[in-house]
Amino acid sequence: MKHQRETASEPKRLRGKTPAILAVLIWNWAAPALAQTDATQASGAAYSPSANQAPSPEIQAETLTGDWGGLRTRLYDAGVDLSGGFKGEFASDPQGGTKFGVTEVGQFSLSAVFDAQKLFDLTGGTFQVSITYRQGATLATHFGLNLLQQVQEVYGRGDVARLTELSYQQDLAGGAVTVKLGRLPEVDFESSPCEFMSNALCAGTAGGNIAGDYWYNSPISQWAGWVRVNTGDFYSMLGAYESNPRDIDESFAPGWFRGATGVTGRAEEDWTPKLGADQFQGRYQAGLWYDTAGGSDALLGSNGQPDILTGLPALHRDGRYGYYIQGLQQLTGIGDLVPGEWKGVEGLTFFFNFIQADRATTIQDNQAAAGIFYAAPFAARPDDHIGIGIARTDYNDRAAEAISLATPAAVRPQGEYTTEIFYSYLLTPWLTLRPDLQYIFNPGGYTNRTPALVIGARTDIVF
Repeated sequence: MKHQRETASEPKRLRGKTPAILAVLIWNWAAPALAQTDATQASGAAYSPSANQAPSPEIQAETLTGDWGGLRTRLYDAGVDLSGGFKGEFASDPQGGTKFGVTEVGQFSLSAVFDAQKLFDLTGGTFQVSITYRQGATLATHFGLNLLQQVQEVYGRGDVARLTELSYQQDLAGGAVTVKLGRLPEVDFESSPCEFMSNALCAGTAGGNIAGDYWYNSPISQWAGWVRVNTGDFYSMLGAYESNPRDIDESFAPGWFRGATGVTGRAEEDWTPKLGADQFQGRYQAGLWYDTAGGSDALLGSNGQPDILTGLPALHRDGRYGYYIQGLQQLTGIGDLVPGEWKGVEGLTFFFNFIQADRATTIQDNQAAAGIFYAAPFAARPDDHIGIGIARTDYNDRAAEAISLATPAAVRPQGEYTTEIFYSYLLTPWLTLRPDLQYIFNPGGYTNRTPALVIGARTDIVF
């Protein structure tokens, strides 16, 4: 699953040291530019942000902590853009599960982006450092919902601080080619908005929802690199990610490929048309992947017979693979890409997602989702929006056969259906409250289980 929880010891190398690491990086890279700014102010010249690039929203009055007495704007103008936030997800189960309960999970994030042109006079270059800390307990695990997909997507990978990104990105040929290298999370390929609380409808990097034993979504990072070629309304991407099971260990610090078992290659095509007389914005992606590390067969043992009958180790498959297609299309109102990132300004947007992993090794072998977003539903609430979606997560027939062989009288799992609706209410420019309702048919893929009702809310705070 996308957010599988691990149990291991506290990460000695990262816990407590990430703020210090980030502070050193900021000081080493920003100090020369800040010194120049201070000298300008001391000479009596008026200080103002760069005329070529407006400050980011985080530097303006759209954050909880404000401008820090002007320091944040000065850092931004010098080439250091700091941001942070908290996402909290509350959930309860009035129906379904073994008992009623309420849980909360949360994620703190801290990021620094360094403009190489401002700092080093290197045009088109960007350094980024991101730290993520997760905490809390998931509803599904603690109250017996027994689901295929988590109802709180921000949960998972341990209550520890993780280095989510340490990267360098370079634009070439006037932005026609982009290259990125470093410790990267799985967010650049198959990237769609993750607006819903349920994993099944969190379309961005949905591969980690069904192939989470080797497709590691954020907050996990991996040694990786990719190149993207932009040609008008199209772009093409090729990338390679290290396959390393140690990346999910809570005590693991980034090393130089120690523990690597293979490489996952990725390819993607992206189309961003404006359709019809009204030029409605769309975005469509299709991609595939292949993992050279391989994995265990979902049914067969090493002798080619079902391992549940022979007791032999599972047959090892040399490769794992899959493909996906997904899209966003503005149907009414205004939509835009800012840049390469979807932003529904107002009106109705339709989305869909389908992902298929190989049936040889994956327990949940495919997932399909579709729904709508409606931005600015009321004239008096231009920054609010509504989301409605439905998803199906399939239980692989081969894996289900193994269950039937072990317990012939048992009901075979098939598919789990998730429906969800939320209302996103912008209380202040830095605080969003999002009441949420989920109804899940066939929990765990079993048709004989009572549907689960989940009532919750998500809170987003911009620091």
